[in-house]
Amino acid sequence: MKTITVLLLGLLLLIPLGSRAQSSPVPPDATEIDRIVAIVEDEVITRRQLQQEIQRLRDEFKLQGRQLPADEEIAPQVLELLINQSILLQQARQRGVTISDSQLNRAMEKLDANNGMNLTRFRQALLANGIDYRKFREKIRREMMINTIKGSYARQNVKISEQEVDDYLKRTQGQNENREYHLAHILIALPDGASSEQVTEARRKAEDIVARARAGEDFAELARRNSASGTALQGGDLGWRKHAEVPSLFSDLVPGMQPGQVSDPIRAAGGFHIVKLVDLRDSDQVLTQQTHARHILIKPDTVTSDEDARRKLEEIRQQLQQGADFAELARKYSDDPGSKGLGGDLGWVGKGVMVPEFEKVMLSTPEGEISEVFQSPFGWHLLQVLERRTVDETDESKRRKIRALLQKQKRDEVLELWQRRLRDEAFVKILDDKNPS
Repeated sequence: MKTITVLLLGLLLLIPLGSRAQSSPVPPDATEIDRIVAIVEDEVITRRQLQQEIQRLRDEFKLQGRQLPADEEIAPQVLELLINQSILLQQARQRGVTISDSQLNRAMEKLDANNGMNLTRFRQALLANGIDYRKFREKIRREMMINTIKGSYARQNVKISEQEVDDYLKRTQGQNENREYHLAHILIALPDGASSEQVTEARRKAEDIVARARAGEDFAELARRNSASGTALQGGDLGWRKHAEVPSLFSDLVPGMQPGQVSDPIRAAGGFHIVKLVDLRDSDQVLTQQTHARHILIKPDTVTSDEDARRKLEEIRQQLQQGADFAELARKYSDDPGSKGLGGDLGWVGKGVMVPEFEKVMLSTPEGEISEVFQSPFGWHLLQVLERRTVDETDESKRRKIRALLQKQKRDEVLELWQRRLRDEAFVKILDDKNPS
């Protein structure tokens, strides 16, 4: 049962106030413990609520292996937390934010699933931990209302421009820990105690190889013929390496190189080294498969039955197999207004863009071929796959991640300023500010 308690305490501060009798026993003087400690606009916060929130936080910290200071030390901060929650909840009500029973039920079902149990077992687990199920539900409803109004305010006031993304990339240039380098290497070896003549000859040979590689000769072949390195037979290929894995001899050099660039000879005790940056990438590289396709859609309607639409496309398919022009037939018969004027051309399409029924056929149809007639929620289709390609969307993926990061940073800042303003503008009276606990 302790595992259940850990899960519950970690979910959005969801343990409801006044729901765990075993944590906050009521002393004989019920009038004293229920007295008001703060007035917040149209609501009040009682001593009982404050003590139960302190106990809830204390339980949560204990499960995390941490300890809170004494009640009298943290009571002012906890009271302020309750005040801010009350202000936000009242704002939500004033702006018409409501959480229906169906929305609440879906949230409860999600919590049930996250805890690996059905609704009945989840309710029993709450009761076994002294948590009132009805109050638990209402606590979730209040949290959802607060999150809704915060989300609404953030959407209206948090915008990230492309310039902000560009500025971030410039500020962090060269700090990408995920970057990997594909390297190739040639070693022109020198014996121990090499004479000046041997050093001169090795340098000349290394410079000659560099010149030939830069002139376009195959680096791998040059390595196989000339390198004394253990990777010579592999064309000097060192594979993909993160910066920390790059040999220290040229670890400072590689980050400043461009793909395809060949270094000058690097003198070391064992001879002269030549390194080529074959390519670079981020370790979280995003490669997207795209399909260039075109289609013809026939939609059933009051005039055209479902069977008539299918049969019409079968006839069109026969014409295409006999050599008819796809684009011409699409312009003549297709009911898709977006592609009809383009001869049915859908352009390049990535995974997840089309409805599943369409995507399944598109991905299974070989290049250049016409599919069988098939149905989707939009009607009956046939399609032709023109070509496929793999697109490196790493940069765009990186920009999306940066945009999300900047949005979160700005969201936190905007919401903090907004909540401070709401707090300053709200009527709040603390009745026992010396010792609210």
